[in-house]
Amino acid sequence: MLGVYNDPDVIYNATKKLIKSGYQVRDVYSPFAIHGIDRVMGIKRSRLSIVAFCFALFGITSAITLMSYTGYFDWQVNVGGKPALHLPTFIPITFELGVLCTAFGLVGCFFIVNKLAWGKNADIIDIKVTDDLFVVAIDLIDHKTDEAELSSLLKNTGAIEIRKREVDV
Repeated sequence: MLGVYNDPDVIYNATKKLIKSGYQVRDVYSPFAIHGIDRVMGIKRSRLSIVAFCFALFGITSAITLMSYTGYFDWQVNVGGKPALHLPTFIPITFELGVLCTAFGLVGCFFIVNKLAWGKNADIIDIKVTDDLFVVAIDLIDHKTDEAELSSLLKNTGAIEIRKREVDV
């Protein structure tokens, strides 16, 4: 069941009321971020920072390993009397490779986690969601309730339109 709203504050309060009433709110779709809605829906904090740190660590380790191996073990060249393993000269390349691995790794994770692939069509809940409307999607499979009762609750919370739609999980 979909409830379409035209105000972010109204959909925030409606989501609160639906969850308090015991309904399973599947997702809230909006053209921009609604601050605090993730806490209301019980969405946990993202592990994105941990993944970004791991990719950066991989890039930094790769840079230091590559430069140490090529500059000290494989092909020592005396440049201006500097030692062969001079770590301060490694800093710019290490930083850049850390940033590069983090960026590419996070883009790859984004595509994998969101199940985005070439040629896959997006399942758009409502065409105006990306423009000016907000949609709350309530899961009716797990919750055996009266649809008329849910429709009246959505109307009372300020929904401008109520629709029923089948969605593949």
